[in-house]
Amino acid sequence: MAKSNPKNTKPGGAPPPPKEKVVKKNSGCFIGILLLLLLIALLLFLMKHFGFGFFGDGDGDGDGSGSGSGTSASDTLIDGKGMEENILNVTVLGNEYIYDNSKIELNDFIAEVKKSDGKVIVHINDDNAYQDTMQALIDELEKESIEYTGPSATVDD
Repeated sequence: MAKSNPKNTKPGGAPPPPKEKVVKKNSGCFIGILLLLLLIALLLFLMKHFGFGFFGDGDGDGDGSGSGSGTSASDTLIDGKGMEENILNVTVLGNEYIYDNSKIELNDFIAEVKKSDGKVIVHINDDNAYQDTMQALIDELEKESIEYTGPSATVDD
């Protein structure tokens, strides 16, 4: 009779199953990195396209000076007839009026315009103005017969 080896046999005499080789599957590392890079590229594109983030609008030389349009209080010109023209700049920002770099009420601005000497022309700058705020300014200027220039306005010579 043959000797049986208890280490290599199971009850019933069958030999143990062979050892399985461990096969490492690719963990998707390459695909994960590729998706991450695509996500970053998409994010950068959206930031550049919609103007938020680290990109700016390209105006200026990077030293902080920029090329913004400040609101100076007035410019004085002499027209061809020898009359002095005062150009008063007002910016309509949302639902506010900005004159001489500070907020001002519409009635106070009209009073400032009336105080000015010579021919007065109001130059209106639209900075995301609300339509009703802009219209109120234009209506008041027309009511007081004050010349103005700006969005959809022309100066008569």
